[in-house]
Amino acid sequence: MIKVERSEAPAKLTAEKVKELTEEYKKTEKNVWNQDYIKKALLDMSNNKCIFCECRLGEESKYIEVEHFHPKSKYPEEVVEWENLLPICKRCNGLKRDHDTKLEPIINPTLIDPRKHLTIKKFRFFSKDDLGKKTISVLCLNDSDRLFLPRVKIGDAISSILDSLGKWVDKIKFDHSVEDQNELISKMYNLLKSCQPNAEYSTICSYALFEDDNYYEIKNFMQQVKIWDEDLSRLETNCLNYSLIEYGHLKSTV
Repeated sequence: MIKVERSEAPAKLTAEKVKELTEEYKKTEKNVWNQDYIKKALLDMSNNKCIFCECRLGEESKYIEVEHFHPKSKYPEEVVEWENLLPICKRCNGLKRDHDTKLEPIINPTLIDPRKHLTIKKFRFFSKDDLGKKTISVLCLNDSDRLFLPRVKIGDAISSILDSLGKWVDKIKFDHSVEDQNELISKMYNLLKSCQPNAEYSTICSYALFEDDNYYEIKNFMQQVKIWDEDLSRLETNCLNYSLIEYGHLKSTV
């Protein structure tokens, strides 16, 4: 889960349209929010990711559902209010159900920065306060089969990539090839790209990256031979700006 900037409401969702759809819902309980222009705007806002678990929407069974942060069953007047709509996967939507977020608040990533209330250790979410605790509980953020085990697989994949980059470093130390140095730069660039906030499961990817000692050893080598460039620094900083890892736990080379 990362902070997401709320975009402007789609042009078609005018005040008149909101009133019309709200009245229709109150009379018929139809899915008046199931509009292509609403779903497209939500996907654009979240980089095509579920607002909570960060899975890529539109892939496999992960089709977008329009989430009413304040449940429509309890607050029908907000059924198409733009600020109340979020993109969500079917699984997360099924877990949140009709939880009353006004009486028992949880994190709305378009309003609240998750980093202030959540951290991550050993691929599990931990709370910093009651808001974080309630969010973890309601969304089952540490569910073993659905979320935790896939996170471990992501961590293993990041670790394998870093292992291969470590071998690339050894190769460069031996033959001093400029071509190999360029290849290392490219591979590190692609790895950092996979941890950017617009990437799937970016929170987990960045956590796995910054928790791995190999990353700092490779970065240190690249700095020593002066191939760690501004683009890599920019990507790294962007990862850190959204990561749930505590800054105090980062290695000194960052």
